[in-house]
Amino acid sequence: SSSISSSSSSSSSSPPPQSVLWKILHPNQNETVVSPTVRYGHSAVVVDSDLMVSTHGYFYNHRHHHPDWRDDSWAYSLTEGWFQRIQLTSTDNPKAAFYPTSIAYKGDVFMFGGDHMQGNGNQGHTFGTGCNLMWRLTIDPLPSYPRRFIYNNLVAPVLKRVHRMYAEPYRMLFQVTGRWQLMHQGGQGAPANRSCHAAARIGKIMYVHGGFHHSDMWAFHLEDLTWDRIHDSTDEGPGSRFGHTIVGYDNKIWLYGGNQWGENIRDKARSDVWFLDPNTEKANRKWRFIGDGGGIKEGSSAWPPVRAHHAAALDHMTAMMYVYGGLRCPDGPCSCREDTWQYDLKRNKWRQLSTGNNPTSRYSHSMVFWNDALYVFGGESMVPYMYHNEIKSLPLAKWTQDEL
Repeated sequence: SSSISSSSSSSSSSPPPQSVLWKILHPNQNETVVSPTVRYGHSAVVVDSDLMVSTHGYFYNHRHHHPDWRDDSWAYSLTEGWFQRIQLTSTDNPKAAFYPTSIAYKGDVFMFGGDHMQGNGNQGHTFGTGCNLMWRLTIDPLPSYPRRFIYNNLVAPVLKRVHRMYAEPYRMLFQVTGRWQLMHQGGQGAPANRSCHAAARIGKIMYVHGGFHHSDMWAFHLEDLTWDRIHDSTDEGPGSRFGHTIVGYDNKIWLYGGNQWGENIRDKARSDVWFLDPNTEKANRKWRFIGDGGGIKEGSSAWPPVRAHHAAALDHMTAMMYVYGGLRCPDGPCSCREDTWQYDLKRNKWRQLSTGNNPTSRYSHSMVFWNDALYVFGGESMVPYMYHNEIKSLPLAKWTQDEL
């Protein structure tokens, strides 16, 4: 387990006039049977209408002086407000992984790639090697609502205050169970090993792009469990990217930001938007450049500043992509972002959202869109230096009802 910094997890500045406040749903705290450990470089998706499933990730365990690679998966009920570690009934499960990607499909979680720990974690690990396995996590039906209600309101508050050894037996009163299954073991006809890549789903296809050293894009067919390379490696378009995001809208893949791979590139972070139509003939299948805010000074509300290892989430109904946080590492010290942006995919127009009680600036967190709100979980901060296991939400009704 890890110790949580006593520093506040919210921005200390006063919220701007008429700003919308981020709400703390699950505060930063030590790991318990009802709260996961801190982590970053994990993935999170929403399944079964209201379960946010977070899986894998990493943090450096300062208490025990060694890296902590995570292989656990947790379910958070967005309607009832409880956290439960998913108790696995499968014996063949994915290894601990850093920077995998996940998508949701038919109530399951599909997870691809990520770095695996090698050796003892302190030595022998080459960051960025990755893997190319595709896993599926299926969650079993939950216990009845009365049982969940009693556990969440009467039992869980007590378990938060007792040692895990004494609390563990009471977890049997309410468990979320599930099982992993290996869907594709890589090899010929699959993407090369990778981590820090990006993924999105359109219909029955999971698209994977980039990662360390990579600029190609692949499609995983979720019904017949096969791979298809839809765009070759090339320096054209966004090129090799890592720490970027993609979303699927209007049968196109939209890419934003991230780090440009290259040994001679000092300031790698970008703030550009591209799209690719995977349904065009392969000979004409090219990345189309939308913009990068060229000529707009940093600090402008017209285009976000450069960033990588941010999080993005899409509201399909309004065609709005939301971006929060991220990291920039120029020649000087790295700095994190704490701003929230809305991008209109139809009009190619950005707007910075006026928010207060912001999550501490961070990177490599996860974010999902659900029921007209954003939910941020985990991540790492530079100032103050700390990891997170909090969940914060931002209601979006103020902006979704207001046309740009």
